[in-house]
Amino acid sequence: MASVATIVGLWTVQLLPSTEPTAEPWNEYRLPDTLVPDYYNITLWPRLQPNDHGLFVFTGNSSVVFKCLKETNFILIHSNKLNLTSIDGYLAKLSSLGSSVAPSIQKTWMQETTQYLVIELNSILKAGELYELYTEFVGELADDLAGFYRSEYDENGEKK
Repeated sequence: MASVATIVGLWTVQLLPSTEPTAEPWNEYRLPDTLVPDYYNITLWPRLQPNDHGLFVFTGNSSVVFKCLKETNFILIHSNKLNLTSIDGYLAKLSSLGSSVAPSIQKTWMQETTQYLVIELNSILKAGELYELYTEFVGELADDLAGFYRSEYDENGEKK
């Protein structure tokens, strides 16, 4: 009887939902070896006066051209403390710079624990092809000396 209870117990434990993160690439802290950046074109526009909420912010956009080394149906890009702007209903826009057509985006989301923007595609990126990923964002120009930050000082009683 004890052996039947043990078998039933083990079988039941296997049916319980796991609290462990899945082995999905967006749960790993190292980027996969499927894509390699060729170059970045980043524009940042800091606001040196606080907005209506008393925050100093910056807006920007980024274009990353990358080469696909191994076929994949997703893109991971580091993104921390940025509010990404929706472009056609997604957090990014993908285009092809080669002979193949860029796959359409199925969904995008922020994976908070690993600080990735995850872009899941409807089909695969082809090995050897160049693609461009475009994003737009807003972030806080904080004074915590982390990321893109601001600093101020007093000179003759005037804050600069």
